[in-house]
Amino acid sequence: MSQKDIGHQAMARRRPTGTRSFPGRLTLEQWLARPLRARTDLVRRAQCDLLGSFRFCADKRCLRERTCCGDDPEACLQRLWGLQKVKPKTLRDEWSRLERLKWL
Repeated sequence: MSQKDIGHQAMARRRPTGTRSFPGRLTLEQWLARPLRARTDLVRRAQCDLLGSFRFCADKRCLRERTCCGDDPEACLQRLWGLQKVKPKTLRDEWSRLERLKWL
């Protein structure tokens, strides 16, 4: 067995698939235990991070932390949608996946 194979096996053990695949690094059980409003907030923050809307946010904390950390993630998204920039298909697909997570 080569060193490369050993390294891949070690990585496979370190990163189990699907255990914390929900926004906020939550498990499925934790995600379902949250109320709809909290899930919506986490989905909006994940969408802000995915599209990089923190770069256009008026809240300087978002720009400094490079993530949505303001009180209202919807404001970041509205500012981003106002830019009229075309989004690639892969981002639209991920956006749709995050929207569907909200209704689990």
